[in-house]
Amino acid sequence: MEDVTRYFDNYRECMRHLWNTYYRSLPETCREWDLNDEFEDVAVAIFSSIVLRPLGVFDQKLSAKYLAEPLPLPGFTVVPILGHGTPIMINRDLPRSGYWDHPVTSIKPRDAELNFLRYFDFDVQNYREFRYLEVSVCKSEPYPEIIGRAALIEVEYARVNFAKTGA
Repeated sequence: MEDVTRYFDNYRECMRHLWNTYYRSLPETCREWDLNDEFEDVAVAIFSSIVLRPLGVFDQKLSAKYLAEPLPLPGFTVVPILGHGTPIMINRDLPRSGYWDHPVTSIKPRDAELNFLRYFDFDVQNYREFRYLEVSVCKSEPYPEIIGRAALIEVEYARVNFAKTGA
């Protein structure tokens, strides 16, 4: 496993700047939902260039936010860093809904396997921080009821590791 958080941090900063400086400053008449979809297509391409390419990954791509059920990126795991428990917001429903209020609200580094889905912001029309890593819970012995759910972890409380698959 290689810690690749630095690539994700670079991508996050690039996309924050791009949205907040250029896309968000477009006139209101241009800022409709189609613009969000166009931005997502750009985000997918930039992710491929500045995260996947340096890692030698050419057969995967990030799921755009307009996809209702994103797919995890194989080999990319998100690890909570607070040993006493990292705050986490887990989606209430399967299939996913807009509610992030599952009763499990804290997770230790070894409590679950979390696969990276994409960055997340609650408000996609205003300033974006890409404050959360959206993950899919793939395994969890202490909390089997959260397996298969989407969850959010603040970027400051997590690292992203990469293990090339199929090698």
